[in-house]
Amino acid sequence: MKRVSLTLVLSSLLVIYGSVVFAQGTTTGGTVRGNIVDTTTAQTPIPDVRVVVKDIAGQEYEAQTDSSGEYERSGLPAGRYLISIYKDGYGDRTGKPVTIVPSGDHYVPLKMTQKDTIVTFFAKFGFVFWPLFLCSVAALTFIIERLFTFIRSRSKLGTEQFMASVTDSLRNDNIMEAVSTCEEAGGPLANVLKAGLLRYSQAQIEEREITKEEIQEAIQEAGLLEIPELERNIPVIGTVGVISPLFGLLGTVTGMISAFTTIALEGTGDPQALAGGISQALLTTAAGLTIAIPCLVFSQIFESWVSKFVLEIEQVSTEIVNQLILGQSSNA
Repeated sequence: MKRVSLTLVLSSLLVIYGSVVFAQGTTTGGTVRGNIVDTTTAQTPIPDVRVVVKDIAGQEYEAQTDSSGEYERSGLPAGRYLISIYKDGYGDRTGKPVTIVPSGDHYVPLKMTQKDTIVTFFAKFGFVFWPLFLCSVAALTFIIERLFTFIRSRSKLGTEQFMASVTDSLRNDNIMEAVSTCEEAGGPLANVLKAGLLRYSQAQIEEREITKEEIQEAIQEAGLLEIPELERNIPVIGTVGVISPLFGLLGTVTGMISAFTTIALEGTGDPQALAGGISQALLTTAAGLTIAIPCLVFSQIFESWVSKFVLEIEQVSTEIVNQLILGQSSNA
C-alpha cells in the first residue's frame, strides 16, 4: 500500500513537472533584431541608436545598436509591438509595427535620416542657391530701407495738427510763422508747402502781386523732388518679386533633369537615388515663392502709400494756395 502511494505521488510530480516544462516551452519569448542604417545611397550603419520596443499596454523594452548598426532584443512576450528609434543628430522614427510570436525570430531593418545643418540644407539647392540668396538679401535690405523712409516722412506734428497750425498762421498774415511750422514738422508735405509759402513770401518782399499759377508752380517743383524720393527702390522690390520665382523654376527644372538622369542610369528601384533631384526641385520652388510673396506684398503697400502721399499733397496744397490768394485779395 505504501509502495502504491509512493508511486502515485511520483507520477503526480512527473505530470506536474512535465506540464510546467511544456508551458514554458510554449510561452518562450520571441526575439526582434535588425540593423539600422542612414538614408544616404551608401546606407552607412548607425551605432549607438536607442531602440524602444513598446507593447500595446505601454510596457517598454530597450536595446541599442552596436558599432555595425545591429540591434537585438529577446525574451519578448507574444503580441503586437511598436518599434521606435532615437539618436541625436538624426530624425526620430516612431511607430514601426511588428508582431511577435512565441520563440519567433523577427528581423526588422530600419533607416534614419540625418538632420540637416545650415550648410547641408542649402547645399541641396544646387547652383540656384546663390541667385536666390542675392534676391533674398536685396529684398530684405530694400524693404527695411523703404519702411524707415516712410516712417521718417511722416510729419512730426501729425497732418491735422500741422494743417491747423499753418492755417492759423496764414489767417494772421504771418507767413514766416507758417514756414517755421513747416520746418518743424518735416516730411514731404511740409517741404512742398514750404516751397509755396516761400515763393509767396518772396513776392511780398518784392511788393508785387503773385498769381495762383506761380505758387502752384513752386509747389510742383518741390513735389518733383519729394515724390521720387518716396518712390525710390520700390521698382527694385517689385523686380525681385518677379524674378525670384523664375530662379525657383530654374532650380525645379535642373532638379527634375537630375532625377530623370538618375532614372535613366539606375532605374526606379531605389527611391533614395531620386531624392537629391526631387529635393532640389521642391526646395528651390518653395524658396522662390517665399522671397517673391513678401516682395509683391510690400511693393503694393509702398505704392499705395506713395499714391496716398501724392493725393494728400495735392489736396492740402490746393487748400493753402486758395487761402493765400484769398488773403492777398482781401489785403488788396
